[in-house]
Amino acid sequence: MPIPFTQIPGALLTPGQYQEVDNSLAGSVNEIKKTLIIAYKSAAGTAPAGTPVRVLNDLKAAALFGYGSPAAILAKAFLELNKTEECWVLPVDAPQAATPWQKTFTVSVTTAGQGAAAITVNGAKIDVAAISAGATADEIAAVIVARINSELWLPVEAEVGADGEFTVRAVVPGIGGNAVSVAVAGEAAGVTIIEGSETPGAQTPIVKPLFAGLGETRYHYFIYDFPDTENIAALAEELDSRFTAMRQIGGRAFVALSGNVEAALAQAGEINNPHIVLVPRLENPQLPGEWAARWCAIACRILADDPAANTYDLTVTGLNSKLGLNAETRQVLLMAGVATYRVDTSGKVLIERLVTSYTENTDGGRDTSYLDIQVPETVDAVRTYINVEAKKRYKTWKLAGTEENFGSGAKVMTAGIFRSFLCELYQQVFIKEKRWCQDFDGYKNSIITEVKAGSKTWLEYSHQPNLIGQFYIGAGLLQFK
Repeated sequence: MPIPFTQIPGALLTPGQYQEVDNSLAGSVNEIKKTLIIAYKSAAGTAPAGTPVRVLNDLKAAALFGYGSPAAILAKAFLELNKTEECWVLPVDAPQAATPWQKTFTVSVTTAGQGAAAITVNGAKIDVAAISAGATADEIAAVIVARINSELWLPVEAEVGADGEFTVRAVVPGIGGNAVSVAVAGEAAGVTIIEGSETPGAQTPIVKPLFAGLGETRYHYFIYDFPDTENIAALAEELDSRFTAMRQIGGRAFVALSGNVEAALAQAGEINNPHIVLVPRLENPQLPGEWAARWCAIACRILADDPAANTYDLTVTGLNSKLGLNAETRQVLLMAGVATYRVDTSGKVLIERLVTSYTENTDGGRDTSYLDIQVPETVDAVRTYINVEAKKRYKTWKLAGTEENFGSGAKVMTAGIFRSFLCELYQQVFIKEKRWCQDFDGYKNSIITEVKAGSKTWLEYSHQPNLIGQFYIGAGLLQFK
């Protein structure tokens, strides 16, 4: 059998010992997992909108996207919990016509005693603003404004008005700021802080044109801070396209749903996508994007190593909830394609079940084929592994339509050889090593491989991997006597 040298010429006459080095059969090929955050930048951010940029730390995120911007806050939240997966951000400009969420307050004073003003932003208390004895309403308002503006990572900024009035507004204009909540209370004798009018933000960007700029770079996970119907539809379309056979760069997205349970169910009913996980922020105070970012950071750290891993009871560090969902409500949410969580005794959020938003087929019938996130994750992983391994082993092979003996070591692919290749991967890798699949005999019997009729370059095959499941439910009947 002739050895297929690529560097040593067949007509070589010069005496010597020559050995080529070929690494094609050594090592393993692993993807670097990337997460892409899609969120607003502020006008202070230096990064151009619409261009993905990698972020390594929170200070860089603040410089690129602006302190207090959703893009910076989400990147900071993700990096607090996950520094293994690459963190990328696609910054989005607010529309030119956008107006910010804002809320006015008025300080009322009789005779101010020494004390403080308590400030709470999205459920988190910041250090109090000190009030001096005898301070005027304008002086107290100025102290509160200065205290708010000194907290660079808050999603709001404040401005002093006249006659003891001050205004707090979202750093970035648009409807995204409507998830902000601010409360200020006087804790000094003779001082009252009155909440005034609250003006919602208006306008949201159209994100769809920005997807074209992502090209064919694979992002395995997305954190998406635009939960309105039009932008969710654009995300779903992009994720579906990335999962197709002609692109094969699939990824899963995390999007937070806000409002009461009924509102979340209504919104979930409009999505129905196997690559979108709906995170139930509901009426919890933290920003919706922060819920999505922290859930993604915790879950993708596990799924990146094992796409079939069980994510039950993962603690989402940095989130606390007083909103305990009973079993009946969680069942309703799961049926609607919304992920669920439990709360431990200290209020920490524990992921219960990461379902996708896909619940119905094209005929409107109940479809559980993509129920859990592990299903599309594992399907993607199996497909990618087969593709990479086939390219690695058979890159320069010929193709024969018959199963004759071409001699030991011949680089000739046949339908039988590819069938054996699939069986080997399934049994040795997908079952024994990775534990992604099960039922080798059933899989082996499902395989069809053949050279396409009329072609000498096209081998086609059909196979039916049986994915491993998740042990979520144990149902028993106890009949005592």
